Amino acid sequence: MPIRDRHTSDPSAIGIAALSFLAADPVLMRRFLDLSGYQADQLRAEAEKPSFFVALLDFILAHEPTVMQFASFAEIDPAAVGQAREG
Repeated sequence: MPIRDRHTSDPSAIGIAALSFLAADPVLMRRFLDLSGYQADQLRAEAEKPSFFVALLDFILAHEPTVMQFASFAEIDPAAVGQAREG
């Protein structure tokens, strides 16, 4: 799910792209759920809360290869992920 502005650090756009990224990878999604304590059926409701995207970006940022995979998936600069987290 490419983001229109490759240099964006818009937390909302990057957060939504991050959720799409995880949804496309069942193994990574399962790991996020296991580590975060969220349940799959909670994701829709939780995605309406800014704290959810903070947790999601923290998960991605904790593993550099995942950051790089996500940046490639979203077609953004990898640094934008950290900027969005600070957002």
